[in-house]
Amino acid sequence: DMAKQYLTEESFSDNEIIQVYRQAYQRFKTKKGARSSIEALLKRVANGQVLSSINPLVDIYNAASLRFGLPVGAEDSDCFVGDLRLTITEGGDEFYLIGDSKNNPTLPNELCYKDDAGAVCRCLNWRDGERTMITDRTKNAFLIIEALDTKTQA
Repeated sequence: DMAKQYLTEESFSDNEIIQVYRQAYQRFKTKKGARSSIEALLKRVANGQVLSSINPLVDIYNAASLRFGLPVGAEDSDCFVGDLRLTITEGGDEFYLIGDSKNNPTLPNELCYKDDAGAVCRCLNWRDGERTMITDRTKNAFLIIEALDTKTQA
């Protein structure tokens, strides 16, 4: 119910929170159909879908995301190779989507989180990678909260 405060317009895409992130995604190269994680969560809410439990930490940050209307994600920081950075890629960075055994490398000029081993999270917070995903074995997590709208207060 707390997420419904962000869904005030009849057309899903007309909601301010959706517009803010869609406009941001137009400013860098993305995979076709890439959308912010908050949009994916709000779409489920708008469609009356119940969010499935993934694991305690993911469930907590998904709840925070819906409460504050912000994309929130986390990575297992013990799996980082070197420093994590948010950067525009040259393309070709190794990336294995959660649950996929095929390399899906970054695009040139894509904005993503990466470390020395490759991409960690694509198109800002669109897709997480297998290598650094949060699991029940995660002991140290790096949380990412992306606030693009200066009016949003968490």
